Amino acid sequence: MAHWLRKAYWNVFTVWQARNEAQFPYLPLEAILAAQNRRVRAIVAHAYATVPYYREVMDHAGLRPEDFHTADDLARLPILTGEQVAHAPERFRSRAYADGDIIQLQSTGTSGRAKRVYYDTSALFLAFAHGHRQRTALAHYVGRTLGYREMVVTRSVGVNNQLRSFYEAYSWTPKGLDLTRDTVLPKGSLTEDIAQINAFRPDVIRGYGSYIGAIFRWAREHKIPVSRPKAIVYGAEAMPETDRLLIETEFGVPVLSTYQATEALRIAFQCEQREGFHLSLDDVAVRVVDDNGHPLAPGDTGAIVLSNLTNRAMVLLNYKLGDVVTLGKSSCPCGRALPTIERIRGRSDDLIALPGERVIHSLVVITPLQAVAGVVHVQVVQEDLRRFRLRVVCASAVDWQQTRRQLDAALRVTLGNDLSLTIERVAAIPSEPGGKVRAVISYYRRDVNSQKVIASEE
Repeated sequence: MAHWLRKAYWNVFTVWQARNEAQFPYLPLEAILAAQNRRVRAIVAHAYATVPYYREVMDHAGLRPEDFHTADDLARLPILTGEQVAHAPERFRSRAYADGDIIQLQSTGTSGRAKRVYYDTSALFLAFAHGHRQRTALAHYVGRTLGYREMVVTRSVGVNNQLRSFYEAYSWTPKGLDLTRDTVLPKGSLTEDIAQINAFRPDVIRGYGSYIGAIFRWAREHKIPVSRPKAIVYGAEAMPETDRLLIETEFGVPVLSTYQATEALRIAFQCEQREGFHLSLDDVAVRVVDDNGHPLAPGDTGAIVLSNLTNRAMVLLNYKLGDVVTLGKSSCPCGRALPTIERIRGRSDDLIALPGERVIHSLVVITPLQAVAGVVHVQVVQEDLRRFRLRVVCASAVDWQQTRRQLDAALRVTLGNDLSLTIERVAAIPSEPGGKVRAVISYYRRDVNSQKVIASEE
């Protein structure tokens, strides 16, 4: 397909899919569930016909696609874990899509686990169209859904940049409607980040919650003026509650959040009320389970298990994402019928203190480690100011001694040579009681105001 014709096709596709986006969340819940169940039936039939993993598990359990009528029926499939997908991603790929027909999203994740998720083009543009729901809520603060100035806090290798490159290659947005964008790449100097924000003067700042929180906390603690956007939207990992309160009360900037993952690009979003996260039930099916996999009721807290209902290139059904959430018990006063997640209890990795009064964000540390060939999962533990421990899960065929040397070199480039480093190869990195695996654990803290050293209780 010619380059211009391809862009025209996906422009028309996106506009058509987005035509009812503003109204869809306000439809009666029965209509929303009917749309979800249609996609459940379609994705299960597709998975059984074209994905090796689902043909095997369904045949073993004596199940057929016609046994799946609603989202509740997806619980009949075994719960799928991130480790299974990370170690054998090809088993979840559809045979209906050749390499040239898919887009690979590569994410190291804030958990430190490398992720490869394959998407078909239609699924990515559906996600693009469905983003209008969150932009409608954001317009309450910004005044419009298009044409504003947005600064994104992300890594150069992050999924956000991968998606932006894809959308620019496959579609076209008129200049007057497109966002004016700038990017902050976490590089260890929060003062430089603030200078970049001040030069760009964004209407919206979007990106990693803990890093955005660290920027505004640094500005307050060091009395550095910072340009105040009309709204901040964070995702990918949590913003500490103290930082959110600081931004909203002392800087007067409303803070919203989205809930998404590489495995499912549109899970939930916050509306103008900012009291919970509205689930995009036509994109995903969600349930919450206890430690034994038993379903929990609204108001209870447990592990989220989701199914991506739109991506056919790599099918992930009944997938345990790793987050601990609480389902909402009541409808949102905004009038949207989409049910809510009341709370998301995820990671909140933050700053690492280094000699010479330096601080560095965990994202800066993790990225080069994940670039080492054969690394599946990595965790950095700061035991003292100069003492670190690295836990690494590697592919089975890796040359461990060579990998170990590369990891040692990568960490020293980031943190300096004057450190004591222990590197351990492990079969798995244990999760915390809530089910999360943190990329960075620091048992050392410095009060940046008094330079007092604080031993963490973590």
